[in-house]
Amino acid sequence: MGRVVKARKQPSWQPIVTAFAIWFAHFMVVWAASEIWAHQWTANAVAWGATVIALLAVGVHGLRIKAHHEAGELADWQYHFALGAVAIATAAVLFSAVPSLIFLP
Repeated sequence: MGRVVKARKQPSWQPIVTAFAIWFAHFMVVWAASEIWAHQWTANAVAWGATVIALLAVGVHGLRIKAHHEAGELADWQYHFALGAVAIATAAVLFSAVPSLIFLP
């Protein structure tokens, strides 16, 4: 019998890009709300709601990354880079919402 050779996993940037895409979508919603309803409570409400949704999305994405890693679908370096992207995206989402808390009308 011959030796079994396993194919290398192809690197996937999708977990990293998804984390930053969630932050980007959140940023665009918050920015659009601040432009449409400048200096109004509506903009703050939209920012807070978008922040909750984005944080939930980042959390679910983090759980999916962990599940893919445990199933052997992500290499260790991909897993660690993806977790780093999730951490950065979480901080960016929270930082994007800070103006809605500081500049209350």
